[in-house]
Amino acid sequence: MSGKLKIALFVIAIAAVGIFWFGGDKNTTSAAEKIETAAIDTGDIKRTVATSGSVRPLITVEVGSQVSGQIQEIYVDFNSPVVKGQLLALIDPQSFESRVLQNRADLKVASSNVIVQQANIDRAEANLRRTKREYERAVPLAQKGTLSVSELDIALADYESAKADVTMAKAQLENALATREQRQASLESAEIDLERTKIRSPINGVVIERAVDPGQTVAASLSSPLLFNIAQDLSEIQIEANVDEADIGNVHEHNAVTFSVDAFPSMEFSGRVNQVRLAPNEANNVVTYTVIITADNPDLKLLPGMTAIVEIVTGKSENVLRVPNDAIRFKPAAGSALAEKLKTAGAAGTAQRSGPRNGPDIKQLKTELGLDDAQAEAIETEVKAVYADMRAQFEARGEGDGVDRNTLREQVRQRVSAVFERHLTADQFRQYQQIRRLAAETRAGQIWVESADGEIQPVNVRFGISDDNFTQVISQDLKAGDLVVTRIRNLKG
Repeated sequence: MSGKLKIALFVIAIAAVGIFWFGGDKNTTSAAEKIETAAIDTGDIKRTVATSGSVRPLITVEVGSQVSGQIQEIYVDFNSPVVKGQLLALIDPQSFESRVLQNRADLKVASSNVIVQQANIDRAEANLRRTKREYERAVPLAQKGTLSVSELDIALADYESAKADVTMAKAQLENALATREQRQASLESAEIDLERTKIRSPINGVVIERAVDPGQTVAASLSSPLLFNIAQDLSEIQIEANVDEADIGNVHEHNAVTFSVDAFPSMEFSGRVNQVRLAPNEANNVVTYTVIITADNPDLKLLPGMTAIVEIVTGKSENVLRVPNDAIRFKPAAGSALAEKLKTAGAAGTAQRSGPRNGPDIKQLKTELGLDDAQAEAIETEVKAVYADMRAQFEARGEGDGVDRNTLREQVRQRVSAVFERHLTADQFRQYQQIRRLAAETRAGQIWVESADGEIQPVNVRFGISDDNFTQVISQDLKAGDLVVTRIRNLKG
């Protein structure tokens, strides 16, 4: 090979390298890199929260004793079905029966004393009438001088004494009546205690625990001792599940639930979230919240105490655009051509967003809600006024004046919502609320899409709910079948 030919080949090689490094497409990758993509498709996404909990009866009542004594009879056992008012056990009633008899006798004595005191009143009133007549006869006689003054004084004293006797007799009757009521109350209390020796079921249900045996003595002086535990109608149960604080925000009442138990591993049971309790449970710096789940148990297969593996459905979207989760996690390597493109696109987006915010897109809402021109114009004018007022307040307070952006944002949201409510029909306002609710449940994001000619471009989208594999994407620029970048693999080495 001649020297000139060698020089020519060297120049061509240098030119090729220059074209590769300096003349290549900034939106593509080098030959040493392989782009991995996945197609956008449509399908269902179900967001769930996994946890576990204990199966419990919907209502459990602990039956105790309010009186002390020895258990004489027990009429039910474990698993016995019972009805409200049914006799479960009997405490030896002898001492209570004797107390009732004694109180009945005391009541009879008190009742007899009432009759005696009534008779004393009758006698005192009769004596009062007699002394009054004698005194009234003595007065004219004393005025005529036929009766001495001392005899008139005696007649008056007898009359006054008779009045005092009537007052005393009435007081004694009141005392007797009070004593009778006291004895009546004591009798009723003794009868109540006697009835309490009969332990009865307060509800319809099943005995799931029996804590006493015949001959055992129960003492109810300080607290009611537990005798039976009754579960009300096990055809419906509840699960107390603990949900981590990171997931509790997505859990709401009426969320659908599926769960399984080890006793029936091939079966799946269903239920609903009935309550999300506000009280936190703190253990080892981990905060959880108790979620109450109710479920039907018609075959009585679910027994109290079983551990349920729970899956709470916190969101579900059907037939939506979705991308693999790898696509939303993909970010171009720092310093790469894609990173520079992202930086440029981000700067443009920031410049666009730096302008004044005038609220929601009225043109889009006009189409979605079916607004007429008058409605759209009135809403747009008032919403712009709300945002102008917000900016004026913000500028007047200044950056360092402790401005609470969240508070201002909430005030604006409420005022804008009031504007729409004034100008929309009831059906339109419900649609508006649903649109805002959906917007609040999504977040802004970015994915990389590969075009038919191999160019890779960032596309701004909104992400909806996610599951373990897919995330919902909302964008008018994407359709099923478009390719999204999930990974760029370096083939060197």
